[in-house]
Amino acid sequence: MKKVLFGLGAIVFAVIFYLSYTEFAYSPLEDKDFKKLFKQNVDADKLCSIDFLGFNAKGELFEIYKYGVSEIEIEIDSALPNIQVWENKEITSNTIVGKWKTCPLDTLSTQLYEFTLTANDFDKWDCSNTFNKELKDPKNYYCYIHLNELEQYFLLYNPKEETFYYLRRKGF
Repeated sequence: MKKVLFGLGAIVFAVIFYLSYTEFAYSPLEDKDFKKLFKQNVDADKLCSIDFLGFNAKGELFEIYKYGVSEIEIEIDSALPNIQVWENKEITSNTIVGKWKTCPLDTLSTQLYEFTLTANDFDKWDCSNTFNKELKDPKNYYCYIHLNELEQYFLLYNPKEETFYYLRRKGF
């Protein structure tokens, strides 16, 4: 009986460890995605992330990811991003793709992302506590992919700090 309980305990521990590891190691952006966003090859490492709805084993609905980007100077091209598919979704004529622009947000971007950018207090989290400040800095850049009211992606790049934020909203 002890062996059975020990075996079940080991299996439960292994499953919990696996789910925890995949949750913390997960990154929605891969090298191919960064190639759609920038002219150069960008080496990006996920620094942290926040799932605003809590642990949910890849049922993400609203989260922010912060990346450290390569130490090369990234040239911003206002013709990018140039995408046909984003996160396995076809870009249609109804999709609004905002090309790279300097911060702060213009009127259209503010209207499209008002809820997404204000629904959570980014300042209270270590991972995103500089997000709002960086969003106002005219030396930073932003772009977005707006599939519809429920599925939106917002990207913010800070060349000075070599950081990149990726805000995903896929629901509610």
